[in-house]
Amino acid sequence: MTLPERRCLSRDLACLLLLALAFRLGFLLAMPRVLDNADAIHYVETATAFRDALTRSGEGLTVDPKIPVLYPLLGALVSPVAPDTEWACRAVSFLASVLLVVPVYLIARGLHGTAAARIAGAIIGLWPWLADYGCRVSTEATAVLWWFLGAWLVLSAAQRGGPWRHGLAPLPFAALHFTRPEGTALLLAVPVVAAWLFRDRVPNRRWLAPFAAAIALALAISVIYNRAVADAVSANVRVGYIVDEFDVLRFGQTALATLHDVFPIMLGPVLFLFLGVGLFQPRAEQRDLRAEFFLLILCVVQWGTSLFVLSPAPRYLMAPLIALALWSARGMDLTAREAASAGRGRLVTSLPVLAIVVSMLLATATTLGAEHLGRRPRQPREYKAAGLWMRENLTPGLVFTRKPQVGFYAGMPSTGPDLEDTQDEALTRAREAGARYVVVDERYTAPTVPGLRGLLDPASAPPGLRHLRTFDLYPEARVVVYAVEGVPGTPIR
Repeated sequence: MTLPERRCLSRDLACLLLLALAFRLGFLLAMPRVLDNADAIHYVETATAFRDALTRSGEGLTVDPKIPVLYPLLGALVSPVAPDTEWACRAVSFLASVLLVVPVYLIARGLHGTAAARIAGAIIGLWPWLADYGCRVSTEATAVLWWFLGAWLVLSAAQRGGPWRHGLAPLPFAALHFTRPEGTALLLAVPVVAAWLFRDRVPNRRWLAPFAAAIALALAISVIYNRAVADAVSANVRVGYIVDEFDVLRFGQTALATLHDVFPIMLGPVLFLFLGVGLFQPRAEQRDLRAEFFLLILCVVQWGTSLFVLSPAPRYLMAPLIALALWSARGMDLTAREAASAGRGRLVTSLPVLAIVVSMLLATATTLGAEHLGRRPRQPREYKAAGLWMRENLTPGLVFTRKPQVGFYAGMPSTGPDLEDTQDEALTRAREAGARYVVVDERYTAPTVPGLRGLLDPASAPPGLRHLRTFDLYPEARVVVYAVEGVPGTPIR
């Protein structure tokens, strides 16, 4: 690489990193964040357990074995400079989401050239979906960073060689194994795929030896860890739960839903339109089709593994969606070049890139608009408000609620009703569990447990429940807090 090329590369990466950083900072400031699902609570609790184990000698470690270890461990390491472990975990996601533009740009540059790489980097920087997950307590942002960093190292080793590239290539996939359950499948699949596709460029031992060492070490560490925290001889505890819940019909339904709904909807009309151009339109320059095929095989492995979760949630397909966007970027670049060669004006030449920028900014405005236009916010901020009030004003006790975020922010344990419970059955379940408080919310409990909908109106509450407070902060987002009569102790401090 010549000096001007190095300067161009450095300038591009600096600009794209600043773009991603600024966009995510704006997203973070514009959308107040709370924990929005049960998994987020488990990550924070696990990070807190790691933090306590690292700072308090002689105390045991109690964690949920289903939670992959690396993401909460990184949160624990960041926690000394963060306000709390929730923000420490969020900071890990944020940093990973910003850094993602680097391997994406490098892969696109190696496959499709500098112009396409710039477009791909801008797409990653401005994609509101990625910015949203970069501000969440979740593993997705960290996982896709390992995914693309590993893919770049494999492609770089195949195209340019060098023992250090072959030695480093397994490390991101080993990190992915410790971050997401599907990481184990990718760690095992990548060396086989690389050795097959690039067999005439690199001796197989260059791929298999370092990957074999990484696989053996990663699986050994996993078995030791799982034996210590769960007394289970397993390299991936969560896979066991996934296999136990497997259903052939739901597997097929998930496959169809992801193909027909998730991919087109998440890519959107602009990226989806140019995807076909980027994949199939030939050009005079030589394409490294085997390198492109390698990336597509990784997408198929990720997609196939995600189907076993039996959920078509887009977050399970984040890496394949980002990878497909690289071909969309190539399609935009090719279209712009064709327009330029036909003598079209600068505006016409810029239309492909302008279209994706405008569409993503409109999606961002739509996403953030709910936070500031008097509508129910996307983030369940009412759970945090209710939980913090309970923490400050109520005697600790078991909380009976469908949403564990309330108990988390209250600093109290929680349990909940069955979806089919009537009001009497749910309250009987609460008393048998020894619950001191019953919390009903309009966002989630009312639609999923219709038997408890009546408790949203304190005037219709049955005997045995004492209304403490109603949080009516946002439309269709009420939270009502009751004390269970007869539980020993005074509910109000």
